Amino acid sequence: MSIENITANILSDAKQIAEVSLKNAERSKEEIINKANNEAETIKNAAAEKASKDAESLKSRKISAAELQGRKLILGAKQEAIKKSFDTALKKLRAMPEDKYIDFLSNEIIKIPYKDGIIILNKQDREKIGEKLVKAVNEKLKAEKFTLGNDTVNASGGFMLKSGAIIINSTFETILDSMRDDLTNDVANVLFK
Repeated sequence: MSIENITANILSDAKQIAEVSLKNAERSKEEIINKANNEAETIKNAAAEKASKDAESLKSRKISAAELQGRKLILGAKQEAIKKSFDTALKKLRAMPEDKYIDFLSNEIIKIPYKDGIIILNKQDREKIGEKLVKAVNEKLKAEKFTLGNDTVNASGGFMLKSGAIIINSTFETILDSMRDDLTNDVANVLFK
């Protein structure tokens, strides 16, 4: 064997070894790249799934908060409508014609178990109907048991009755406030059916 043949064999073997090494390196490179791509895809999918879950959770919280805010607004509107209903009732009581107003108040006074006392009105009613009311009450009782008080009450209407140490508050505000708890559900049912 000649040096040329040996050199050719060495070069041929080196070339084959190099080709095999390059193919192995190329295959290893492809495997590493594929593995990295798979890992990256897994990480990407996990991140996307987490982001999706986070987005869903955030969306759910936002919807819940908006629904709560909506319920609060509706409740506020209902409470305002109920308040306006009671305010309207108060205005209607105040708008009664004088004769009906006196009749209403005198009937309320004679329903009270105390059959004598001092009738206390707001300033306007005291001046306008005070003596007429006392006269109407005493006529219905057929006795001179009630008098008009010098004091006035801070109320839109109605009366306070003082009999000895006992004071009965029948002002419109007090009457409506005492009815409010009992009637609120009924008023809400009528308004919001």
